[in-house]
Amino acid sequence: MNYSSRAQRWFYHRAPYAVRCGVATAYGLAQRRKRYGAHFRRYRAELEESQWLDGDALGELQAERVRDFLVYARDHSEFHRRRFADAGFNPESYRKPGDLARLPLLTKSDVRANLETLISDETGRLPVTWTHTSGTTGQGLRFPESIESFQREYAFRVQSYEWAGAEFRARWAFCAGHPVARTDADRPPFWVRDLANNWMLMSSYHLAEAHLPAYIEALRRFDPQLLSGYPSSLFLLAVANRAAGSPVRPASVVTSSETLFESQRVVMEESFGCRVYSFYGNAERAGALSQCPEGHFHVRSEHSLVEVLDDEGNPVGPGGEGRLVATAFGNRATPLVRYVVGDVIVLSERESCPCGRGGVLVDRVLGRMEDYVVTPGGRIVGRLDHLFKDSVNVRLAQVVQDRVDEVVIRVVRESDYDDSDERIILEEARLRLGSDVNIRFDYVASIPRTKNGKHRFVLSSIARPTVMGLEAPTIEPGERKNARRESGQ
Repeated sequence: MNYSSRAQRWFYHRAPYAVRCGVATAYGLAQRRKRYGAHFRRYRAELEESQWLDGDALGELQAERVRDFLVYARDHSEFHRRRFADAGFNPESYRKPGDLARLPLLTKSDVRANLETLISDETGRLPVTWTHTSGTTGQGLRFPESIESFQREYAFRVQSYEWAGAEFRARWAFCAGHPVARTDADRPPFWVRDLANNWMLMSSYHLAEAHLPAYIEALRRFDPQLLSGYPSSLFLLAVANRAAGSPVRPASVVTSSETLFESQRVVMEESFGCRVYSFYGNAERAGALSQCPEGHFHVRSEHSLVEVLDDEGNPVGPGGEGRLVATAFGNRATPLVRYVVGDVIVLSERESCPCGRGGVLVDRVLGRMEDYVVTPGGRIVGRLDHLFKDSVNVRLAQVVQDRVDEVVIRVVRESDYDDSDERIILEEARLRLGSDVNIRFDYVASIPRTKNGKHRFVLSSIARPTVMGLEAPTIEPGERKNARRESGQ
């Protein structure tokens, strides 16, 4: 849930609660029309059938769609036309994933540097929406997405919720990056109702220990069938729910957008009394994984062509670990062919799933290793990559906290970066961290990586906060093998 101007935010945050719910409902109604149109209904019906196809049938379906997409990319993207010609690649000859091996990998930097020639020459007349993402590094990327692709993504997302046991149009509660409460607010409500979708939208920026009982009471009264959001936020709610005697008992919990640790999963499942599921996706629509009722991740072959490659660019086998590379054939407005997503996944040694659904199985998704920022008021704030979603002139960024009352934002600038970029980032940071945290910028030529080559987006030396006696989980390199990462809501 976003607001397009500072004036709208000012009005919303100072309005009575009923008015804020009215604004959320109006916004939700507009989003429902945008998300759940004719394309959504068509793909949802198709997915009801294709989820039960066996591996061979899914492979044939995917090959046909990839071939059509590659032909389209050649005919309507100058960038891909040159790239295919340089590699001597004929898209009509495509039959299997290995046929793409002669094409070079496509990085986010490649997309940023060549966006004008990479996007479809039909984009000017196609109905599109502009999407932006910051990924795990703070590096912004803005690109067009067809309305068909946008609605298609929600068909996959809704089906993932349904695999977890949730019913479409039932009561759903979300605790994610929705700016539904003024950052400096110190009294509830820190949530609003979206009556158009039958949702409760809760702020993930006000999860101080003193506020958690109010969250739990609001959830108890709302009685959601589905509880979804960031693992870091749902973990804190689970701790508070357990302390209150577990009055909140949703039918299912689905996490997204952050690494989910086993320690978090155990606490959440015990507290909420249900299985915790995960959904993996990304703003580029490059790869989707859904967790089935048996608890296994399925690569959604109908969504994208996913390759899992080692450091030398070779495919890994069952049980192997490698980088996720995707050909995102759902969005023709910005054709992404062999796009390096940046996440690492571990393939399962299983060849099939007892649930009867197809798709390659994945044991773990290893990705964003985020830490928390702690405010002087005791709020524990994660998922801060939103600070850079509108800042395409940031090459790399890192949030550093060495004092509880100060956060340093390190930025490696692009040549077009100016004062307006800093103002946007500062405004987004204030929206999430409040006015009691001093925020300063440190412009640097580079940002050091960890010993294993990873970029730590949030770097904190603050002592780990505790919530009702339980320490919030830290994100350490040693925990990497036990982590699962998803992205979405």
